[in-house]
Amino acid sequence: MDDYMNFIDVLSQEANIMDKRFFIVVPYFPGGDVNAMKQQARGLFDSFFSGKKETLITRIDQPMYEKAKDEIKNRIDTVMNGLFAMGVKSLQLNTRQLGELFYISYNPDTAARQPLVRNPNDLTTTYIRKGNGESPYGGDL
Repeated sequence: MDDYMNFIDVLSQEANIMDKRFFIVVPYFPGGDVNAMKQQARGLFDSFFSGKKETLITRIDQPMYEKAKDEIKNRIDTVMNGLFAMGVKSLQLNTRQLGELFYISYNPDTAARQPLVRNPNDLTTTYIRKGNGESPYGGDL
């Protein structure tokens, strides 16, 4: 019996018999005035169903952004610590990994033949910010 138990132990360590991946989405909804959020949502839906082309602009200031970023980080740490306490390994995906996950999930046939990028270092994110002053091409920046 001991030989069989040793065999199963070695087999389970060397072969990934039950390799499963699960993804957890940690939501974050900023606290705020519920009536203002309802009005904003109503305006969004009204713009869908009316023929008008109205631009909906959502603005967030830097302190609010930092607060939201800290809050979501705290939530992610709490979830990861809870999983670790249960013996489950976890990690937070970065932007590149999320892009690859969505690409593979939504394009399984294409992803097998055409990877998203050949060199993962070539995949970058570009941030565009409004400049100050006047554009050399005319108009404000």
